[in-house]
Amino acid sequence: MEEQDDRESRVKLVENLLKIVNDEARNSLQGVLRDVPGIFNLFKDTYGFNTSYVDLSEGGLLILESVCSQSKSTGNEALAPLMRFIGLDPDVQSTYPFTVSLGLICMPSQEGLSYQGEGPSVEEGALYFVSGFSEAGGVGDVKLYCARRVIVKPGSLASEVKVSGDELVNEAAKACRGFRESHSELVKSFNEYFGLEPAEVVEIDEGSVGVDLPLSLNLMEPIKALATRLKSAISEEKPTLMLLGIQCTGGVGEDYVLNASEDGVLVVGRRLGDGCLRYFMVK
Repeated sequence: MEEQDDRESRVKLVENLLKIVNDEARNSLQGVLRDVPGIFNLFKDTYGFNTSYVDLSEGGLLILESVCSQSKSTGNEALAPLMRFIGLDPDVQSTYPFTVSLGLICMPSQEGLSYQGEGPSVEEGALYFVSGFSEAGGVGDVKLYCARRVIVKPGSLASEVKVSGDELVNEAAKACRGFRESHSELVKSFNEYFGLEPAEVVEIDEGSVGVDLPLSLNLMEPIKALATRLKSAISEEKPTLMLLGIQCTGGVGEDYVLNASEDGVLVVGRRLGDGCLRYFMVK
């Protein structure tokens, strides 16, 4: 009887925590969407799909981002054209892990911004490109200006890659669109469960994939406060990462998960019926 009561308490706690975090995340995003819809429209127009990831940097920059990534060669060829475009061989193991970040960097200004961008460059092993700024709506009398940012980080990259910025944006966007489409059912499930768009689609191994959405520590204070209280039970450190996600490995386990690791990672999750776990993670 006591064991049954413990299980029911765990089920109720997990369900309540997931609902609270999910509701707060949606409310926070809807607030940003109401204030600055133009930057989300620009993201979709630029890359061909939506993202629910938005963050505010310490310098006052609004950042939108989406990531597609392969930890190793899995047989999915969606990112292969981009690999070849920057001179890499998809069949060579040193190409992996291969990660593509598509983003917008937006800042408010009462006047136009003069920065015109520069060609792609290799920085710390990644191909990095930031375009010039263009207007993307505003808040009151203050206009927002956004620059496109693309980062391609392979396992190994030559010190020089000769491609144009616009071509890199187009090829990277096309590759990530195809990659997301190859996992369209999982992306759809994320949207249905959370009412949000995932920001990251990651192939961990063949048959093992995850979609997730990092939650802003700067824009989602109610979730940060909850995460801080949850983490205080296992660590004195403050949260550095909050994630909503679905991870599919095909494995089985407890229907309701409430786990804390020795390195201070807390996972609250509910197992779905197809070898997947819907979760909230605090690191």
